[in-house]
Amino acid sequence: MKIFWSYAKLDNKKPHKLTKLREALSVVLDETTGSINQIIVDENDLQWGVEWQQKIKDLIQESDALITILTPSYFNSRMCIYEFKLASDYEKKVYPLYFREAKNGLRSTFKEEGNEENVILNQASLKISDIQYRDFRKYKNKDLSSEEVQDFLDRLANEIA
Repeated sequence: MKIFWSYAKLDNKKPHKLTKLREALSVVLDETTGSINQIIVDENDLQWGVEWQQKIKDLIQESDALITILTPSYFNSRMCIYEFKLASDYEKKVYPLYFREAKNGLRSTFKEEGNEENVILNQASLKISDIQYRDFRKYKNKDLSSEEVQDFLDRLANEIA
């Protein structure tokens, strides 16, 4: 199984919580399915010198699903919403993971005046709240090896598998 990991770079600064979460989920997903799965990350799967927008389109199209890491930064990132829109357009399964409280709601608010692309992205972001998310907010500062976090990851992996 191939899953595209859609997240805002701003949310993955040291101590790289999202990278560690992705790696932990990958281990649990492999154990759950009994096979090796691939969680695709743009920073790892984009080679230097490639046409990155086309490559992201290709990676999402080749994926079976998309995991969205929902945070305020996610909704402020045009690229994140674009990735979600692509996955929706390609009719990929989307698994939203609510990671950090979004005080302005689960939607983007890009300035629309005269910018049709922003209108499209804002409309696409509204669809995210229509999809049942899993709430990771109370676990985000806990040790990933703790029993409660591992139980949460087990539940996620079972749903994805």
